[in-house]
Amino acid sequence: MKSWLKFFGLSFFSDKISKQAVKRGYLNVALGAVFALVFLFCGVLAADLLPFSTHYKNSSSFTAFVRNAVTNDGLSLEVNGGKLSADRIADTFSNEADAAVYAVNGYQLAVDTRPADAFDDFEAYYLSNDGKEQEITLEEYEQLSDAAKRNFDFKIRYTANELVLTDELTAVHEAYLTEKKSESFAELQKKQSELSRKEYQKQVYNLYVKEYYPDLSAYESTGSAPLLRNYYFHNCLNGGAEKYLFLFDDSCAGSFVTDAGLKVAFYGFYKDFPDGTVFSTDKSADEFITKSFGATASFSVYVYLMNMIRLLPFIAMMPLLIAVITYCVLRIIKSPLCKGFGGSLKITGSYLFFGALVSAIITFICGYFVPRNSLIIAALLIFFLTLLIRTAVLLIAEGVSVRKSVKAEAENNFTEI
Repeated sequence: MKSWLKFFGLSFFSDKISKQAVKRGYLNVALGAVFALVFLFCGVLAADLLPFSTHYKNSSSFTAFVRNAVTNDGLSLEVNGGKLSADRIADTFSNEADAAVYAVNGYQLAVDTRPADAFDDFEAYYLSNDGKEQEITLEEYEQLSDAAKRNFDFKIRYTANELVLTDELTAVHEAYLTEKKSESFAELQKKQSELSRKEYQKQVYNLYVKEYYPDLSAYESTGSAPLLRNYYFHNCLNGGAEKYLFLFDDSCAGSFVTDAGLKVAFYGFYKDFPDGTVFSTDKSADEFITKSFGATASFSVYVYLMNMIRLLPFIAMMPLLIAVITYCVLRIIKSPLCKGFGGSLKITGSYLFFGALVSAIITFICGYFVPRNSLIIAALLIFFLTLLIRTAVLLIAEGVSVRKSVKAEAENNFTEI
């Protein structure tokens, strides 16, 4: 056991020990691969979560912007039951009066704590695709010939006005779906007694939008009718905004630039705040951002875990590729170290444990200098380079050793003659 622990733990630091891998089993490679995945995952996660508070503190312009928004008398923010409520809607993107108060240091603010599932009272229209940007209504589009219709594309315009589903409006939706003989609506009616009136109205409206309008997947990827929430993403973010803070009832989203020029985009939740938390001071403003981001830890774990699983084939190719390089170089220099590819793979596998640990540490450090969306790529690149450099050290040393052996053998033969 002691011998194995020495081999497994110190192979990365000793050519002599790592060469023992040739005579050992493939279980060491598998175990090293498992540790490598764990270390890389932990390194990326730590690099994503831990440096955030430092980034926030080192962004003086964004910090001042947040404090101005939270401590301003015209905006009251409070958390209850993990939900944020505000005494008003603020939008510096479209409201000049709000911009004059809240748009500080080039940052834009949007505060809208209406329910996340609230529908937007959107406008549907058709726009010409010939570059003239001619806009027509749905009724005008229906009167066009089939050839003329090909010159127009369906579009919608979010209004930021909430669509309230009244009984009268739901009756209109039901009448249309009945006339269309919608099978989905017929199934929904069978389950109507199991649903609340509000939930039933929502599902009827979703079916109505799906049946009445062309495909809206370009706007609402979940298949829902246009949501009020997405007004800000389609109208503001798609407009090129890079420095902003959105405050919604269940989450927040922002993007800022540190004093060193690093761009940081983030999401946040409010579950870590006790009920009745009111934000009105500079300290509470800072806490609002850092704690809401910290509440996304479990979500980040899921996201990075899924990304690691998705990239698993690519990660597995790294040691395999280096093992191929090792095998080819050993054959070229005519090293007796290993005769087949399996031996080369075992040697490469002996570097996985500490190679991934070193990579994880470097990745964590990179979290202070590399954008969050680039951390996984950075981790994998560092891991590959670490394995490649360590293997190169072995191959160079082996090449020197083989050359000395050949030279010594030649001298002995010459002496014998």
